[in-house]
Amino acid sequence: MNHTVLVVEDEADLREMMREALELNGYEVVTAKEGQEALEAIAQIEHLCLVLLDLLMPGMNGWVFFEKMRARPELAGVPVVVHSSVPSRAPAGVTRVLQKPLEFDRLLSVVREFCAA
Repeated sequence: MNHTVLVVEDEADLREMMREALELNGYEVVTAKEGQEALEAIAQIEHLCLVLLDLLMPGMNGWVFFEKMRARPELAGVPVVVHSSVPSRAPAGVTRVLQKPLEFDRLLSVVREFCAA
């Protein structure tokens, strides 16, 4: 069974590079450009194994998304890895924090920890 990674990132080029890198390594990927879109997308994902979350986004930012996601019992245990240019501002309770600019080898290593390709 394939598990899905949700990439929440407002920078279109970075979002697509992350999607491509993960898909080329065998992962199912759903992308969203901000938090509200991500919350709507989550409802359609059958086997969510990881959320890769940017914090600074227009619309619903990463902090609000994380709070709303954790408030849902069925999503409370899903690992959330923040990728941000301000890693020190990551909300308490995230699984891991990655500094932007992203190193794709590091990204893939983190995804492998939580998801079966």
